[in-house]
Amino acid sequence: MDIYIKSSDSISAQLSFESGLPSTHETTEEAFYNCIKPEYKKYISPKLLRRMSPIIRNGVACSLSVLNKANLEQPDAIIVGTALGCLRDTTSFLTQLIEENEELPNPTYFIQSTHNTIAGQIALLLTCHSYNFTFSQMHNSFETALLDAQMLMLDEKANNVLVGGVDEMSENTFNLIKDLDCYKNTKPGEGAGFFILSSEESPVKLEGVKIINEPAIDFEKELQQFGLTPEDVDVVIGGDNFADDKAYTDANNLFGNISYVWYKPFMGEFGTVSAIALWMATKVIEEKEIPDCWIKNGVKPDGIANVLVINSVGNEHSLMLLKAK
Repeated sequence: MDIYIKSSDSISAQLSFESGLPSTHETTEEAFYNCIKPEYKKYISPKLLRRMSPIIRNGVACSLSVLNKANLEQPDAIIVGTALGCLRDTTSFLTQLIEENEELPNPTYFIQSTHNTIAGQIALLLTCHSYNFTFSQMHNSFETALLDAQMLMLDEKANNVLVGGVDEMSENTFNLIKDLDCYKNTKPGEGAGFFILSSEESPVKLEGVKIINEPAIDFEKELQQFGLTPEDVDVVIGGDNFADDKAYTDANNLFGNISYVWYKPFMGEFGTVSAIALWMATKVIEEKEIPDCWIKNGVKPDGIANVLVINSVGNEHSLMLLKAK
């Protein structure tokens, strides 16, 4: 079975929701990137909205948007990747435990603090009783969710799967990251990216997903598994953040003559930022052009057939390949 991306959307630090690739970058003087909040009331009733933390709002709004774009009322499965889950609700629950000496804490904070809250909330709103799963595999959380969706469809257990990645950043989380010296030389962020994977033919085909837990990526070897050589790739979407990152240095050296797009300096670094990168790759194929502000090396593609997405943090890497149909 061939698998296609029928629809996609993202909520990010840029003007991406219900839009194409922005022609300019939004900048911030803050220590980390926050999402640009969409008009949530378009998708979520005010009564429900008041009870939702930002990460749930982003996951729900983004998922309902892609369902609308695909003219789909019910998916056959809901699969979500999140590295750290609902951090604000987790913080609120733990803070209340401390302040009230572990007596009579509000159960709402605990209920909404679990990683599967986003997928569960989407299912509740859709009254969807189908396969529902959440993956939390740090910087490969979204890729793991994508692989699960792919396997589900290849086993012919689903034809339309809602799959996405979502994480949030708060002041408390940022301070912890700073104290632990994580995400060196980069600005943290947050966001959500959701997709409808479908067996129905559409302009964007999901050719493959590969998770690599090695010190470095052998790009030529990995591309061979997709039946490609480096010369077959038309656009690379890489998450370069700093100069001495080996994975991206190798990628820049190998793909230096083709259009190289970067995303993390404008979206921030977080566990599921690769979902935003895959949304960008989808838009590149659909729109058949790339605004200059996203091209790191200034090379415009002559044509766009194969788009390779690279995500790398330490020894956690992934490759996602999209093909124009």
